[in-house]
Amino acid sequence: MDYTLSVNHYICGDDVAFPDFAEMVSAAGIQKVGVTRAALVEMGVPALTQCLIDNGLGVSSLGSVGYFSGIQPETKDDFSDEEMIDIAAELGAEALTVISGGVSDPSKPPTDAFELIKTGLAEMAALAEAKDVVLGLEPLHPNYFFTLGCVNTIAHGLELIKPHSSAKLLLDIDLSWWDPDLAGLLREAPDEVVVIQMCNVKFEKNRAAGRETLAGGALDMTRLIGELMAGGFRGSFEYELFPGDLRGRDVRTLINGYAQEFADCVAAAAG
Repeated sequence: MDYTLSVNHYICGDDVAFPDFAEMVSAAGIQKVGVTRAALVEMGVPALTQCLIDNGLGVSSLGSVGYFSGIQPETKDDFSDEEMIDIAAELGAEALTVISGGVSDPSKPPTDAFELIKTGLAEMAALAEAKDVVLGLEPLHPNYFFTLGCVNTIAHGLELIKPHSSAKLLLDIDLSWWDPDLAGLLREAPDEVVVIQMCNVKFEKNRAAGRETLAGGALDMTRLIGELMAGGFRGSFEYELFPGDLRGRDVRTLINGYAQEFADCVAAAAG
């Protein structure tokens, strides 16, 4: 069964240069990478583009833009959302990741934030459509409701993207594994999803406690990957770990392991 794998640059700490990361991904036989703002700052767009070409890599996601209702991250000082749309077009990214923003002020009704997000997404979608860029709205776990994102469910995300031909959902398994609509969406409407960010989830004291390798967490990834692919989703499966998830493990080893573990899950699901 054909599928496309990717690894997000977020897996790298400050001690791993982007060219080294790109070489690791390419050497593992993985086709694409997720590009971060940090990578853009590190290399600049022309040098990063050449690095991707040299390593035979495409771009699954470019992150991130939005934050329509909440606090703007410091990294947005380097590139405006409009510039990020242009960069996504130049890199040929499958998706430009959109983070909605949180409610920020618990004393205000969430509907105020929802309206800001609806308006902000509509304005951004028009700009993206003009550049042939697809926005990937990412529902976040409810733990982030007041900070990063108050769009937490697949249903809410679908409602927001419905009016916009240039917007789809970008799903992160770590953030949406619990959503009852996850399996049904990929089975019945896979075209509404542009990229799926992959990891397993570890649990401590019956609570989700971070990201893990596909083989290392508590979720049944063979079943989940089988469900994700059953409806015909053919976008990128983008591995997303953060430096805090590595716990002393080597980045190259984890990247190689992702390719093998995903293949093992696909084979087991097919069998």
